[in-house]
Amino acid sequence: MTARTTYFHEADSALGFLRLNDPNFVKDPQSFRRAIDGINFAFNWSYIDADHIAYQLSGAYPYRSPHTSSDFPILGTGEYDWQGFDPDRYLMSTVPLDKRPHAVDPPYLVSWNNKQAPGWAAADDKFSYGPVFRSRMIEQRVRQAIKGPRKMALEQLVQAMEEPATQDIRAFALTRPLLRALGHPSSPTLRAEIDHLRAWAASGGHRRDLDKDGRYDDDQAVTLMDAWWPRMLDAIYQPVLGDEALNDLKDMLGFGGPPVGEAATDYPGFSDGWWSYVNKDLRDMFNHRKPLGRLSRGYCGNGSRQACRLLLRRTLLDALTDSHAKLYGYGDCQSDPQARCFDQDRFTTASAVSVPDFPFQNRPTFQQTVELTQHLPR
Repeated sequence: MTARTTYFHEADSALGFLRLNDPNFVKDPQSFRRAIDGINFAFNWSYIDADHIAYQLSGAYPYRSPHTSSDFPILGTGEYDWQGFDPDRYLMSTVPLDKRPHAVDPPYLVSWNNKQAPGWAAADDKFSYGPVFRSRMIEQRVRQAIKGPRKMALEQLVQAMEEPATQDIRAFALTRPLLRALGHPSSPTLRAEIDHLRAWAASGGHRRDLDKDGRYDDDQAVTLMDAWWPRMLDAIYQPVLGDEALNDLKDMLGFGGPPVGEAATDYPGFSDGWWSYVNKDLRDMFNHRKPLGRLSRGYCGNGSRQACRLLLRRTLLDALTDSHAKLYGYGDCQSDPQARCFDQDRFTTASAVSVPDFPFQNRPTFQQTVELTQHLPR
C-alpha cells in the first residue's frame, strides 16, 4: 500500500491559486510565499518583480514517525503512521512554510528538477541526486555571466538554457575525472580515443549536428561514450556488488545516458543516472582534494587505483568493438544506425495529423523569458 498527503484533498490547492491570481494579495516575495502555502502538491515556484526574485517549494510534507526509513516498508498497524495522522479526515502534521526550501533575492535561481536545498530529502523513489546533475549545465553559464560586477543580458540567459539542451552530461561532468583516472596509456589506439573524448568535452559535449551533414559533429566520441558507459559501470560495480544486487539497483535506477539497444524506448534526458556515483568514486581515488560526503569504500577496481585504471582502459578498448548497428540499428534506425537517428524526438500519432521526428533536444515542456523594464503602481 502507498499513500500521498493529497489523498481526499485534491481540490484544496484552489486556495493557493486563488491567492496567486489576486493582485491585491501577491505584492512582494513574502505575500507570494504565503500564496504558495495554500498549494498542497509538490512544485517549484518562482517569483519576479522589478526589484525582487524569490523561490518557494509548495507541498504538504508529512513528518515521518521516528525510527522509520523511506528505504524500507513499514507496518500498517498505526504506530508507524505519519505524525499527527487522523485516518478519519486524512490529515497529518506537515512541514511549515518557513522550513520548506525557499529563497528571497539570491544572486540567481536555477531549476531543472534538481534537489531543492541541502539537507532536504528527495522523494522516496529518487536516487540520482549527487554532485552531478543536469541543472549544473545551466548554473555554470549563469554564474560565469554574472561573475563580479557583470550582469547577464536576456540573450545570454536564453543561451544558458538552450546550450544544455543538446549536451551529454557525461561529457560535461565526467570527462575530467575519467581522463585523470585513465592516465597516459602507451597504446596509440587508447590515446587517440582519449583525444576524441577530450576534444568533445572541450567543445561542450554536445549531441548535435550543426553542419547538417547527417551525423553528429563529434560522432566518434558520442558513439564511444554510448558504448563505453554500460560496459564501464558493469565492470566497476559487478565485482563489488555481485550480479543480484547490481541488477536490483539497476531496476531502481538505470545507468542513465542514451538507452542504447533494442529495448530502448526513450531519448536521452540525462535527469537520472549513475554519473554522480562514478564522479565521486573517481575523485576520491584520483584527486588530491577529496569529495564531500565520501563513499564508504572505493568501487572502481575494488578501491585500487591501479586496478581501476586498468579496468577503465580495458573497457574503453572493448567499447570500440561495438558496431553502430549493434548500438543503434533498431526500430526507425535500422537503415541509419547512428546516434543522431537514435536520439531523435519522436511523437505518438493520436489523430490524422502527425508530427515529423526532429533532432534531439533535452528541454522542458515550455520556456518563458520575462524582462521587467519599468515600475508600475500597485
